[in-house]
Amino acid sequence: MKLRCIENSLRLRLKKSDVDSLAEDKKVSVSIGFPAGAFLKYELCVVPVDSVEAIFESGMISIRLPEKLAMGWVNSEEVGIEKNIELPNGQTLSILIEKDFPCKNRPDEDKSDTFQELVPEEEKDQAC
Repeated sequence: MKLRCIENSLRLRLKKSDVDSLAEDKKVSVSIGFPAGAFLKYELCVVPVDSVEAIFESGMISIRLPEKLAMGWVNSEEVGIEKNIELPNGQTLSILIEKDFPCKNRPDEDKSDTFQELVPEEEKDQAC
């Protein structure tokens, strides 16, 4: 699972195996080690909540999804889940959770654990 942070925005990109883990274990987590033994941890988990939540405690970013939303996304061709959460200071935290597709400009990238793009029938005819 990849994490991208830009200002008030968090974007998680999940490989196929991450999506499988989310479906089976209700959780995907990553830990990034730093010198002197510090860690940044982040997780995506399915819990009994009413809507998407974001929590940051003790060096852990936790994005929590309602089960119906998460399993609907896991079992569909939907690419992403997007949620904007209002912050106490009047700003917004944008959350985007996406299935990971291969980069078109990286031909040597390992694509074995990424999702494949669906090509519309009309484009398939043009490609031949």
